[in-house]
Amino acid sequence: MRALGLKIGRIVIDAGHGGHDSGTLGAGGIEEKDVVLDVALRLGKLLHDRLGAEIVYTRADDTFIPLETRTAIANKAQADLFISVHANSSVDTDARGVEVYYLNFTSDPEAMKVASRENAVSTESVHELSDLVKKIALKDKIDESKELAADVDTSLYGGLRKGNAGLKDRGVKKAPFVVLIGANMPSILAEISFVTNPEDAAELETPAYRERVAESLYKGVARYAAGINGMKLKVRTTEQASR
Repeated sequence: MRALGLKIGRIVIDAGHGGHDSGTLGAGGIEEKDVVLDVALRLGKLLHDRLGAEIVYTRADDTFIPLETRTAIANKAQADLFISVHANSSVDTDARGVEVYYLNFTSDPEAMKVASRENAVSTESVHELSDLVKKIALKDKIDESKELAADVDTSLYGGLRKGNAGLKDRGVKKAPFVVLIGANMPSILAEISFVTNPEDAAELETPAYRERVAESLYKGVARYAAGINGMKLKVRTTEQASR
């Protein structure tokens, strides 16, 4: 159950990769680091303008930030949420869809592949999990992160599926992402589309589609925030009725 009184006041948005780490090189030469930075900045603007949240970016330009530093930035800022934005890849160029991850262990080989790819620039190996076990075991935000992931996944797919025949909702998944380890707040990693899919890559080249992605992510976060507010209202009403 969420801590009573939680308010979404400060959100850290993490655009994946950056600098010498370009992330996935997609169809037509599109680079993951550029797509996710643009989407992250757009998302931050929406969250600030509409939710009144204070936004902190782990990077606001083409800079390389170590994975472990990104979560440290969120903890130092005492953020209420941490959202890492990425674009997916696959050797199967027909692969399409969106998926949202939260931090935990998994035996799903596909989820482990994604984690291994996103963890590639870390000094830690995804298969050397002894220290990760301790950190994840101490993490008390897994349930909240799972809820946030579910709200964002639903909104992301809902916002992108119109006119997007063949787009799949790949769902909420768990995996040991280094970028999420140690976060003191609900934290997720959103894979917004496959840049290795020619159709998705072409869409992601356009500002209009990137705005649509940001809008969809925003709605997911707003849904989560409304859920917190709804719970607080319900608790308050119950307390008043018992007096």
